[in-house]
Amino acid sequence: MTESANNCAAHGLRARKREATRSAITSAARRFTANHGLNGFTIEQLCEDVGISRRTFFNYFPSKEDAIVGHLLDEFPADAMAAFIAGGQDTGGSDAGVERGPGGLTTTLLRALFDLTVSMADQLDFTRENVHALIKVMKVEPQLMIKMMGSAEAREHEFAHIITQREGLAPDDPRALLIASLFGTMSRRASQTFFSEDNVLSYADILAGHLAQAQQFFVFSKLTFEGTR
Repeated sequence: MTESANNCAAHGLRARKREATRSAITSAARRFTANHGLNGFTIEQLCEDVGISRRTFFNYFPSKEDAIVGHLLDEFPADAMAAFIAGGQDTGGSDAGVERGPGGLTTTLLRALFDLTVSMADQLDFTRENVHALIKVMKVEPQLMIKMMGSAEAREHEFAHIITQREGLAPDDPRALLIASLFGTMSRRASQTFFSEDNVLSYADILAGHLAQAQQFFVFSKLTFEGTR
């Protein structure tokens, strides 16, 4: 192996370790908050649970609230993320390229976003009981609620970023952010339904239903706009 390859491998290993540590901090922070409330545990206790120092914690997050919000990309399984990105890549040859619609986007983008999001939900494996507890905490901790609400826009930008990577778009392509915003809305609606007390459906089934309804609406809207020209 060349020196360049060794350096790349070492850099990749460090990046994976950093992502794993950041993800472990977020997972523990959410669990502690659900069980004890935001003020019911210290950063030192959180660090002891994860097996890191206080200094290491602050290398990743400026506060407990930020640790709870976490980092979107940490929550995607590596193999699912790799499959998502690869699904938009042309591999060359007349029969090997991916199918693209009139707007230049892959026809499988929506399905790929669905698969990626469901894989994230499966990996988190957060029980309804823990989520209900976390929601209760947010209701009495305004700063946490504001932080979580503010993270929605940031996460949409992160989703837009991975869409541009998959689709080969410019970083500021407005289509990516529009798709991320629409898909984010469907995902949040699915989460609200999934964690409701009377729900008996899986997250995947609920999200699929919302996406199907959205598709039907936009097909109807397209026909309506075409009919008014």
